[in-house]
Amino acid sequence: MSTVRQAVLRLPFSFGARRWRASPFLVSLALAPMAVILLLVVAMLWISLQKGVFGTASAIYTLENYREVLSDPFLLHALRNTAIFTLSTVFFALVLGLPIAWLTERTTIPGKTLIYALMTLGLLIPGIYTAMGWTLIAHPRIGILNRWLVDLLGLAEGPINIATPVGMGFVQGMSLAALVFILTAQMFRAMNPSLEEAAKVHGLNLGRTLWRITLPLALPGILAAVIYITTIGIATFDIPAILGLGNRVYMLSTFLYIKVHPPGSGLPEYGISGAMGAFMVILAIFLTCWYGQVLRQGHRFEVITGKGYRPALIELGRWTMLGWGFIALYALISKLLPLLLIAYAAFTPYFAPPSFEMFGKLSTVHFSNMDWDLVLRGLKNTGILVLVVPLVVLLFGFSISWLVVRSRSRSRYLLEFGAFLPHALPEVIMAIGALMLSLFVIGNVVPLYGSVYLIAIVYVVARLAFATRAINGSLLQIHKELEEAAFVAGLSTFRTAWRVLLPLIWPTLVSVWIWTALLVYRELTVAVFLGVQDNITLPAVIWSYWYGGGINKASAVTLLMTLVLTPMILAVWWVGRRSQVPGQ
Repeated sequence: MSTVRQAVLRLPFSFGARRWRASPFLVSLALAPMAVILLLVVAMLWISLQKGVFGTASAIYTLENYREVLSDPFLLHALRNTAIFTLSTVFFALVLGLPIAWLTERTTIPGKTLIYALMTLGLLIPGIYTAMGWTLIAHPRIGILNRWLVDLLGLAEGPINIATPVGMGFVQGMSLAALVFILTAQMFRAMNPSLEEAAKVHGLNLGRTLWRITLPLALPGILAAVIYITTIGIATFDIPAILGLGNRVYMLSTFLYIKVHPPGSGLPEYGISGAMGAFMVILAIFLTCWYGQVLRQGHRFEVITGKGYRPALIELGRWTMLGWGFIALYALISKLLPLLLIAYAAFTPYFAPPSFEMFGKLSTVHFSNMDWDLVLRGLKNTGILVLVVPLVVLLFGFSISWLVVRSRSRSRYLLEFGAFLPHALPEVIMAIGALMLSLFVIGNVVPLYGSVYLIAIVYVVARLAFATRAINGSLLQIHKELEEAAFVAGLSTFRTAWRVLLPLIWPTLVSVWIWTALLVYRELTVAVFLGVQDNITLPAVIWSYWYGGGINKASAVTLLMTLVLTPMILAVWWVGRRSQVPGQ
């Protein structure tokens, strides 16, 4: 690492006729998360090559774990389910998110501010909410919709089963449709309509124009969304765990969960988990390179020019109601209905389909009988993470972005790659790497296992890609002459960053802080894999109740979590209102 640090310290910065070297402090901050990522991967690979009792003389180095992984029929079944689930997730997310993005940016549909609010806030609703709500709606045994259909049609069992790879992909796709909207809306907004107008002149109708012109031009944004959603689908935990684990429908993430947390008195199979993690690291590197290739080929889709560019919106006319009906239906089935059912379950003594009889039994019994010590401990740990992680992410993210944007050395591409890798590396794999690192590598030196700071380290690494992307864009808009003037006036690199750059990109930093805090608040995967009694978080408390069969108590804690989440959502709303949405 010392060699890399010396190389980065020599990164030149060209300001006029003078050349400046990077600040050692900023370089150290930029390299710190890179070192953590490397340690997580190395620890996982090290454990994957061992059999026996880790950390003792009885442990032997072997490739047996890899042979077991490649020959395990249970894993092959889980991988097949994961593939179906991921493809279904991508399909439903695109089917729901792309039309809403197109309606918002390319048509005259009214109420665009409200659409942006619905879709942006949709990102903030934890996936566990949607999964719990749809369990209560369409679970084959307890789902309200199934119970109604059984009673109405006299069936022996419910006809709808949401606990299948396709069903879970539908729920996950609804949850990620808002992400597709965010990733593609800007591309639709910036697209030059001249090609679409030329297609109309040549007789193409709206449908053929969308298929032949609009979607191909939006391909970079669509591919970016597909890569992102594919990464999430491969190793997401919350929805497969809530919907599938109790019905013995396993995905890759739940397969790894039972290997690390075996039911009964079984011993954890860390070596198998490490071997699977090694394969996932290779896949993450492939996805990262693919995404970079998509960005490098983006010039082929550049159709915006400075001459004669005029955004033209498509008149919806009588189709306006249909467009808003589609958006309202999405909001209803993906967010509102699941949350209403969670609230209903929180106040009923046991879960049953809504009826006048059940409404007469509503009470606060689950709140009064709740383990408040556990809930408050989860709230305290979640609060620590929400306060600490965003600040550290901003510190590391700014250091990396400043070096990447201002440097002219090829070494900056290594920093860029390292910062983006966690974007493609599933959080479940980083959690397993952190678990192994804390148990078998640095456990005797730094006692991180069981502490909330181990979870914080993984959260910081996982959110680094988002922070650097946002800060990169802001720094690119600031001309170097401002920093040159500061240097000429005698300011050091650190003081220049503090006195000149940070005030100029303050709105971006605030936005990154709020979004990171919200993503940390709702995160379940890492908290479940690394959680014990002392460092349990609020989402992990919900999971513990749900996994233990306490559906109503889990719903009660979820309702409390929603109340705490509301001020944070209002903060996002306030920040968002400072930006005007074109086309109002």
